[in-house]
Amino acid sequence: MMKTQIFKPLLLASVALLMMACNRPAFYDESLSLNNDLWPKDEALTFKVNITDTASAYRFFINVRNSTTYQYKNIYFFLSTEFPDGAMAKDTIECLLAARDGSWLGKGSGKYRDNRIFIRENINFPQKGTFTFRLNQAMRHEVLKGISEAGIRLEQQ
Repeated sequence: MMKTQIFKPLLLASVALLMMACNRPAFYDESLSLNNDLWPKDEALTFKVNITDTASAYRFFINVRNSTTYQYKNIYFFLSTEFPDGAMAKDTIECLLAARDGSWLGKGSGKYRDNRIFIRENINFPQKGTFTFRLNQAMRHEVLKGISEAGIRLEQQ
């Protein structure tokens, strides 16, 4: 009986800590809407993030909101990063939106699914100042149909 009285509060505290660790508050979280779920390949979504702490590490996510009429199981992005000193970096990123069986991976019901896709952790920003992130769809379509929002999220580790 004594073990049960100690075990239950300890178990509840452990579960509460685990839940808090899995849902960290965002340092930066912004998504931009696309008109009529259409994304021209030359239209970049731009996000400006002011970094004042170069010692902290961050986790990086991409947010995607797709309609259930989206025709693909994945989406490719070009992510361009402009540093405060003007230096540039560019990455190509694939994000899965559906499982092999065709079921959507994101949260939601009805016409849309929301995805927060983990990209990388332990990112350190080498400079203080404003970093500009630009997201372009890289799906080889002049206009991609079925994506209603996209964005980025940074969490401090």
